[in-house]
Amino acid sequence: MPSAAGLPERLGPGTVVSLLVVATLTALCYPLLSVGLAYAPPLQFAALRAGIAGLVLLLLAAVLRRPFPQGKRVWLLVALSGLSTTSIGFSSMFGAAGLIAPGIATVVAGTQPIVAALLALAMFGQPFGKREFIGMSVALAGIAMMTLQDIAAGGTSAVAGSALVIAATFGTAFGNAVTKRFAADVDPFAAAALQLLFGAVPLAVLAYFTESWTPRVLEPGFLMIVAALAIGGTAITQTLWIGVLGHCPLNTANAFTFVAPLLGVAISVVFLGERLIPLGAFGMALTVGGIVLAARRR
Repeated sequence: MPSAAGLPERLGPGTVVSLLVVATLTALCYPLLSVGLAYAPPLQFAALRAGIAGLVLLLLAAVLRRPFPQGKRVWLLVALSGLSTTSIGFSSMFGAAGLIAPGIATVVAGTQPIVAALLALAMFGQPFGKREFIGMSVALAGIAMMTLQDIAAGGTSAVAGSALVIAATFGTAFGNAVTKRFAADVDPFAAAALQLLFGAVPLAVLAYFTESWTPRVLEPGFLMIVAALAIGGTAITQTLWIGVLGHCPLNTANAFTFVAPLLGVAISVVFLGERLIPLGAFGMALTVGGIVLAARRR
């Protein structure tokens, strides 16, 4: 696989499409989580999502005879990425979904590119370009406009939910930074499968000891939600993401994840009846402008 050092100056159309698919599927996650939590407690739900997605990808990798990671270092990095992205990210994300409106949750999670860019600076010495810095700052300002009023109106539960989303954001951002270290050296199918399965184990253990089993997880409605999250929102997104990071700078790829908050708000307004105030609409416009600026290469 090509290394990041040999990148072209512009993103190819295939990479852009992959990043937009990842952002779209990510935006669907919080609304589905909110619905699914009526059937199952958070950790059981998270463990099922990660475990099913990992097993589907593992089977697919075996059928397609995809190579598995080579070397102790790569395996350790895959495991660390799984623990951060899946164990920490999913447990915090699922906990937050019961406390905060899906639209707000998606928007708060949209700060992940800023956190990831700071981690990329610390871990790789990858500095902000001027356009990246300005673009991400503008997008962050837009996100703040879309959420601060609703968080303030939501009271203690909204603050607690936002704190959990921020914890999930840090877990995801650190996991992405670790993933960047091995993405060019692995097959995306096999690596995503292992990443998810490594992360699913702690979730399952915590669920076993802290939550009571609920038979509602066997109901068809819940199984459909889990399947959509596991395959669409997890297996596909993780595979595409690892593939993109194999040849794309982390900051550039992360800029596209600002699309997820916009889509998340739109989904919540159209399908869940959340209200979009004028300030929020202006924030969406700012976020779009920031994305375009941050993702644009010299």
